[in-house]
Amino acid sequence: MRDTPPAICFDMDGVLIMSEDHWHEIEREHILPTVAPDDDIPLSAITGRDYSEVYPELDAEYDLVVSREEYEALFEEAGREIYGERATLLPGAHDLLADLSAAGVPLALTTSAPWDWIEVIDDRFDILRHFDAAVSAQDVDGPGKPDPGIYERGAAELGVAPGESWAVEDSTAGARAAVAAGMTTVGFEADGDATDLSMTHHRAASADDLRALLLEG
Repeated sequence: MRDTPPAICFDMDGVLIMSEDHWHEIEREHILPTVAPDDDIPLSAITGRDYSEVYPELDAEYDLVVSREEYEALFEEAGREIYGERATLLPGAHDLLADLSAAGVPLALTTSAPWDWIEVIDDRFDILRHFDAAVSAQDVDGPGKPDPGIYERGAAELGVAPGESWAVEDSTAGARAAVAAGMTTVGFEADGDATDLSMTHHRAASADDLRALLLEG
């Protein structure tokens, strides 16, 4: 049995908060058809990324019929509904985080979600108490995931080098960010549609798998 990781950075959506299926449904059925009714924008273009950053890329490649402000308003409305009503907590999340903390593992939340959404989640599920640091894409100068900046910031907040930390991610963009930061990266596959996690170092298909990997070696 190997030792527990020296430090861990957790993504939020699709890892601790089961929201990706809800996001994909709303994006597929409402947001993307509203934004570009004549184009088929793949979910992979936006999944795991800071929605406020993606508009210029989409506008350059697709025929968008809404302004940036309208585009962002669609995501903000969806976020209030998903995090306030639909999203659920990963089974066993509180026990997992508490046991990692008890084992002396520093923990950071590293998410593309804005602080408004993080606060809604914390009001519902009380998860921030487990973390030594929390980093939103809003806290990072420069681009969000797949750029490694958010993970570099998370490691710095924990007082470790990125290469000494693990990351748990469910999206391609997030996994690329963690790997680019030099972190040992776990691809978590328990929520949402299939995504490319081939670049990750470990895989976990369920909450039990994740617990075994992080705590039992």
